[in-house]
Amino acid sequence: MKRNGLTVVEFSLIVAIAALIVAISMPAFFQNQQKRRAARCAMTLDAIESASRRHAATSGAFPKRLADLTPTYFSKVPTCPAGGEYKLGTPEGDPPTCSIPSHNLPSPSPRNTP
Repeated sequence: MKRNGLTVVEFSLIVAIAALIVAISMPAFFQNQQKRRAARCAMTLDAIESASRRHAATSGAFPKRLADLTPTYFSKVPTCPAGGEYKLGTPEGDPPTCSIPSHNLPSPSPRNTP
């Protein structure tokens, strides 16, 4: 007797293997997604810092809010891809920050003054 198709046991085994593969790969996918968002956020923070310095050089004053950098340096107010909120740096050299701590730029190292 020739059998066509899959039995319930074979089909259940295929579904279980597929579910196992998905369960193993999902954490890695979400971790990579978080790393990409953090990297994009860090690039945006770097761009904010650069735009703030250029704004201060051309206008003579450090920007008071992110909106001061639009439309000259950004087409719209920059936003964190993970939903964090940006805060401008300071004229003293503190970098801009994101409300998500893992997204922030490293603090500038203190300069050795003679």
